[in-house]
Amino acid sequence: MQYLAKWRMQIASGLLSVGGTNIATVAAEIGYGSEAAFSRAFKKTVGMSPSVWRRRPAYRQSRQ
Repeated sequence: MQYLAKWRMQIASGLLSVGGTNIATVAAEIGYGSEAAFSRAFKKTVGMSPSVWRRRPAYRQSRQ
């Protein structure tokens, strides 16, 4: 179950990094029934909320 959760959050973090997609849409795309449930799971797995993840400096993209 942990593997599946991490895998889903990797997909979600990629979708959030690209931008243009709201959090509710990302939640639905990776199989969550509500934005709140997705946000709780994302924060538990990644360590920050989806909105904070989206606003973080995108240093990873500039290093590629």
